[in-house]
Amino acid sequence: MKAWRVRWWVRILSVAALAFPVAGFLAPSWFNPTWEEGLPADQWPWLTGIFVVLLVVMWAAFYARVELAGGHVRVVNPWRTHTFSAREVVDTRPGRFGLEFELSSGRKVAAFAIQCTLVYIGEEPRWVGVARAVEAARDAGRL
Repeated sequence: MKAWRVRWWVRILSVAALAFPVAGFLAPSWFNPTWEEGLPADQWPWLTGIFVVLLVVMWAAFYARVELAGGHVRVVNPWRTHTFSAREVVDTRPGRFGLEFELSSGRKVAAFAIQCTLVYIGEEPRWVGVARAVEAARDAGRL
């Protein structure tokens, strides 16, 4: 089985971003010197909301992935999981929410784990390698 996940540095940043609200809870005077006695009650909802949003972002960064095994593609997004045969893939291209698979039925499935950025390191964008692997699996299934 071949799997592609959200880039490691994005996952690290998602964890590091949680330091902001945690520091706000544990050492509020770092953010406002007048909060020596602790975080004021009217600030708790805001900070709790920020913490929850960042926690969801972190979960999504660790949960999302694309798997290719046995001629099937499994796209695991934070909002839904799609499984389809590699033979159903007609086209693969960058989309708004990540790599987009167009299926023979006309349906489009976006893979959140494979973001299609304009700036990339290496000779080609990461999504191209994923598209090639799915294409190879598709062509192997047609033999």
